[in-house]
Amino acid sequence: MTRRHSGLLPILLLLTAPALAADPPLTQGQAMALLHAGHRQEALHAFEAMIAAHPADPADALYAAGLIDLEDGNWQAARPYIEPLIRLRPSSFAALELLIQLDQAAGDIPARDAAIRSLQASWRGATDPKIRSKVSFLRDRIPGSRHTMLARETLDLTGDDVLYYAFQPADEEGKVRHMIVVRSDSETNQQWRAQGRVPSGTVVYHIDTIEQRADGQSVQRPYEYDAEPPSYDRIRAKIEAILAGTAQPLSGTADPFLAGESAKAP
Repeated sequence: MTRRHSGLLPILLLLTAPALAADPPLTQGQAMALLHAGHRQEALHAFEAMIAAHPADPADALYAAGLIDLEDGNWQAARPYIEPLIRLRPSSFAALELLIQLDQAAGDIPARDAAIRSLQASWRGATDPKIRSKVSFLRDRIPGSRHTMLARETLDLTGDDVLYYAFQPADEEGKVRHMIVVRSDSETNQQWRAQGRVPSGTVVYHIDTIEQRADGQSVQRPYEYDAEPPSYDRIRAKIEAILAGTAQPLSGTADPFLAGESAKAP
């Protein structure tokens, strides 16, 4: 099973309800085998055939088809799968993650924010320990000149030391070698408060890139500090600028793995 889809089968099992009323042309296992083997379109067609067979509960096939299309950057094609999935599973954490990404890609910010509120409510009210143990959710896929970044948002945003958003290349999922993070830390907060730069109790947020090198060294490059709570849409624009190479770190040079061609210009 590839890293990219190693988490897909457990999510499908979470969505699973009573057995299908009619046998689809291919089984879910066969379709998943096609996907793991890299035959994405064949797998998508198999899931589409399952949906077309009108099973008693098409949730798993709808989820898989919608996910494949979102991963391929085709949100328009994903909509006919995700919307009926939400009608079937309106409080499903996994389904709501897809809806948030769909609304973001479509530019429907009010719908996206409503879906986020629904997901947070689903998480807070969950009795399934697998859902309650989640610390973040996947809210966006940001295309760049070199990499598509997976954007995760932390669910519990309390305290001084908080990771608010984490952006990781989709082709490095599970490796944690290059990341962009939006976070706060108690040391920075205390320094800024002691220097009178912010009032007592104010949280200072910063955007950093983190590069984990092969020699074990971690290189952190700060891009921005702000005493205002981070707005995702403003942060997203900054991430796009970092990926394009038009935004530079406050000191040093950008991580060449992440930055666009303009970052390499003399």
